[in-house]
Amino acid sequence: MGKERCIMLKQNERIVVFLQGLTDVLLTYLALFLAYQIRFFSPFFTDSIPVEFGVPPITDFFNLRYCIAIAVIWPLVFRVNNMYRTKRGMPTIDIILSIISSITLSATIFLVITFFLRPLREGVVVSYSRAMFVTFWVMNILLILISRLSTRSATRYFRKRGYNQRHILIVGAGELGQVFAKKVRANPEMGLRIVGYVDDSQEKQGDVIDGISVLGTLDDVPEIIRKEGIEQVYAALPMAAHRRIFHLLSQIQNECVDIRIIPDILQYITLRAGFINMDGIPVINLTETPLSGANIIIKRCFDLLIASASLAFFSPLMLLTAMVVKLTSSGPILYRQTRMGLDLKTFDIFKFRSMYNNEPGVTGTGWTRHNDPRITPFGRFMRRWNIDELPQLVNVIRGDMSLVGPRPEQPAFVDEFRERYPRYMIRHKVKSGITGWAQVHGYRGDTSIKKRLEYDMQYIENWSLSLDIKILVMTALQTYKNVAQL
Repeated sequence: MGKERCIMLKQNERIVVFLQGLTDVLLTYLALFLAYQIRFFSPFFTDSIPVEFGVPPITDFFNLRYCIAIAVIWPLVFRVNNMYRTKRGMPTIDIILSIISSITLSATIFLVITFFLRPLREGVVVSYSRAMFVTFWVMNILLILISRLSTRSATRYFRKRGYNQRHILIVGAGELGQVFAKKVRANPEMGLRIVGYVDDSQEKQGDVIDGISVLGTLDDVPEIIRKEGIEQVYAALPMAAHRRIFHLLSQIQNECVDIRIIPDILQYITLRAGFINMDGIPVINLTETPLSGANIIIKRCFDLLIASASLAFFSPLMLLTAMVVKLTSSGPILYRQTRMGLDLKTFDIFKFRSMYNNEPGVTGTGWTRHNDPRITPFGRFMRRWNIDELPQLVNVIRGDMSLVGPRPEQPAFVDEFRERYPRYMIRHKVKSGITGWAQVHGYRGDTSIKKRLEYDMQYIENWSLSLDIKILVMTALQTYKNVAQL
């Protein structure tokens, strides 16, 4: 039963890959056709067509050589970039970037080839429009993005409802195996159905752990694979059982299953662990964050775009606020304070001054409290609207901070908290933010550091551009709610 199912799945996988490749090629043909129509027949470009050349015939672009080139280049580049492998669990932003990079490489190769294969018309080599190729590149990205993301959404929808499942077996019913099982159940869109555990502990034989049965020992794995149609085996054994892992691998190496090892490093992992390859040796990075590589560039571009636009939009309000601060209390308009951010680097954070300027008996250090006497009447108004935070847009543009991230603390507090709270320093592996996941959940100012750290860790481990946008929207809604309560 298991072998027949495995063969059937491999055949189905080949069919799916073929259909994906065929769809990509057909959409690329469509992109080329649409680019031709847009370039030569849309009102955007018609005025720029030289009269002496006129509109070239469509056969200049749709000829046999070019069609064959597209049918070869696109599937080949996509395959090299692993675009036809299963993307279960991969973040959407990674898929989008993979599609853009694959199409860009494919289009570049195609452009080089077309330069050498340009046809002759009346004895003259045809000259192609650069606008035509740029339009083709954009249309190709849009069409394939729509196709792949629509397919992904539909597939995730059906997987959540029990279709397109992969039957998996977890080897090891201890803490590591149970944590992995919870992760699988928390992400039904991955389409993994846990058939059961196997474990050498005699005490666990026949047990049901959170609804998942222990089906036998490691020696029973080959039989369970064939009987239950297992497609993937996940070894979640403790480090002390490495000999049993070798025994397991020798038992099932000839079975038609994917074998995956879950390292027993939960007690050491502080962020998402990731693998790097060092000259053929896989090395596990225990403190990898999603905010690395291309994601840093994406987040920085997003910060610059939104911060610059916000600074321009709020500049009249900021000018008015500066005037009122100056007129209603003595002292500077801006309040500057040293904070600690990414990689423990210090910087001066900017705010509109909302407190009295160090009057006798009133200090400007420490967190604010409810009905804090240090806050001026206008300062109370600014804080309710979060207007006092607007100068931090300059910090974002300078690169000191991000729009979203853990709030930066004063160096003295960092030195205190790093001793009291384990993993506190992980907050400094990302840029500090004007707002953050902890703040939108009510943990700001003089609140629980432990809870704030928990939310900061959740943000760092699960960062995505969509999460940043969500936090910004939640911040705006909370500001509106605070004002509505006046």
